[in-house]
Amino acid sequence: RWSSLRGKHCWRPFPREPIPIIADKKVEKDFGTGILKVTPAHDKADWEMGQRHKLPLITIINADGSLNNNAGAEFSGLDRFKARKEVAKKLRSMGLLVEEKPYQNQVGFSERSDVPIEPRLSEQWFLKYPKVDEAKAVVSGGNIQFYPPRWTKTYLHWLENIQDWCISRQLWWGHRIPVWYRKNQDRSSPENWHVSEKPPEDSENWEQDNDVLDTWASSWLWPFATMGWSGEEDRSPPELDYWYPTSILVTGPDIIFFWVARMIMAGLEFTKEKIPFHKVYFTGIIRDQQGRKMSKSLGNSPDPLDLISKFGADGLRFGIMSIAPQGQDVLFSEERVQQGRNFCNKLWNACRFRQMSGSSYPKNQPQEIINRMNLDYFDDNDHAILANLKQTLEENKNHLEQYQFNQALQCIYSFFWHDFCDWYLEVSKEKIQDSKLKENCLAIQDWCIRQVLLLLHPFIPFITEELWMTLQFAKNPNDSIQKNDVISIEEWEVHFNSDSLSLNLESVKYIQKIREFVTQARALKTQYKMQNRKDIGFFIEDKEQISWKKEKKLLLRIIGAKSIDMVTSTPHKAPATVTPLGTLYLNLHSGINIDAEIKRLEKQKKQLTEILLKSEAKLNNPKFLKNAPDKILLGAKKQILETRQKHREIIRLLEQLS
Repeated sequence: RWSSLRGKHCWRPFPREPIPIIADKKVEKDFGTGILKVTPAHDKADWEMGQRHKLPLITIINADGSLNNNAGAEFSGLDRFKARKEVAKKLRSMGLLVEEKPYQNQVGFSERSDVPIEPRLSEQWFLKYPKVDEAKAVVSGGNIQFYPPRWTKTYLHWLENIQDWCISRQLWWGHRIPVWYRKNQDRSSPENWHVSEKPPEDSENWEQDNDVLDTWASSWLWPFATMGWSGEEDRSPPELDYWYPTSILVTGPDIIFFWVARMIMAGLEFTKEKIPFHKVYFTGIIRDQQGRKMSKSLGNSPDPLDLISKFGADGLRFGIMSIAPQGQDVLFSEERVQQGRNFCNKLWNACRFRQMSGSSYPKNQPQEIINRMNLDYFDDNDHAILANLKQTLEENKNHLEQYQFNQALQCIYSFFWHDFCDWYLEVSKEKIQDSKLKENCLAIQDWCIRQVLLLLHPFIPFITEELWMTLQFAKNPNDSIQKNDVISIEEWEVHFNSDSLSLNLESVKYIQKIREFVTQARALKTQYKMQNRKDIGFFIEDKEQISWKKEKKLLLRIIGAKSIDMVTSTPHKAPATVTPLGTLYLNLHSGINIDAEIKRLEKQKKQLTEILLKSEAKLNNPKFLKNAPDKILLGAKKQILETRQKHREIIRLLEQLS
């Protein structure tokens, strides 16, 4: 569009100077006129254009925010904000200001002083990165592994486009830049520099630079500088030889360049080409519900102490860990932290139930617990709970090896909450009333609880430590749970593959069918608002002749029912569900007043019909469709779909009751 102007000049009004006209792809041609001024000394993008076109670097702002003589004599010394207004006024008076338009800018603000940041060319010290190619090779070659692996590409991209490191900072604290200047001499001349960690011998003739090192310029040396490293090639302290390199670094992906890459390069450069670690685990970043990173400046971060006071430290840890997939950001929710507290309560109450069921055994070690088990008293539930625990141990081990911490926690949660508490403790209530079965049942409970506490300890250390001591699992009275390891699969095989104590894996499949039967029976009750009724009956059409009668007493108690009767034909209009044990029917006449229920459902049907008519009329109104915001329209459509679904369900229930 403006190619005819390339290579020409225009005039800067004050001070009056010619400005060269250049063409560069960095300029957005569709923004405004597509022509703009370039200030290479006051903008990063402009600096890059200036380098490409060999433009002069003219600084017009002093370090204190005032303008210098390059801005023109009449504006020199003015504060930047006041100067801008004066410049606009001057241009207007000269008839050079054609038009003014407001627009949204992208100027950053200082977090400390809350004023616009003014880019300004200044002299800084830079460091040329060492061992760049080697740092790429150790990651691309697999000597250092990233979890999750996708960060490998980001890391390599940065190293391939690396620029020299600006290591000087204008702060009041930190390590002073190791540079001295000869007093009363030209600082721009390298002849008057002394660059060393030690001052010059005639230090009275020199003065040290006031800048301090960038934080990361100190931190990149941390892994070995803290262990006696002196920088001398022929001297390596024993502490450094023992601890360096370490196994894994846990950090955030936001400092993959600031710290991770630099530690790798520093290790390769200063420790005889050793790498600082073999694996890097990148945690997610906790964000608010709007996806913003939590920060003090935004004020969107809850106080952890308040959360701990409300939900407990373990509840907070559990809640956060359970929603943190590997390397992915987390949207914080108090509801999930509350779930963590609920789990801790469940754990506490289950252990309390164990205490109430029978006395604990001092020094309750694995072999002693095994010795209390008797295979003669095992039933399908005993075999199934131990087999499920073994599977949980295997899954947990695999998840931890892959640094899938949330999945490791979820598999422990699933076993403890559903397999152990919801099922095994329920079936235990009858067993512990039988003197023959009680000791074996309590031993199995102890074995499960002991392993679960060990599995959970890294996630919720406080409550697990307390319960470990309370249930006397410690070998010595004051031994921490941390002195014990989760039993390995190899140890498990030694204990449970002997002739005297081997597990029947077929029991797992059978108990799973029983549990699915219970789940579906409860769902039927809930569907007809009978979840709290225990005087209702079921029919079962057992076409496959699966033996379940021996579990009938247990099923009635867990489901909360009065009867389960066999039928050979389908009951008339009885709601049904297909279970692994056969088709199950709910006997509506056993638990409700049919006439009253029909009357209630008819009333509900009438209300839903009226709501549907009004909603459909609204959505058929052109005026509403034209003026309503998109959010309101979506809400109205969603509401009518939900109402139709409820209406259809009511009609179905009425048909079954008629």
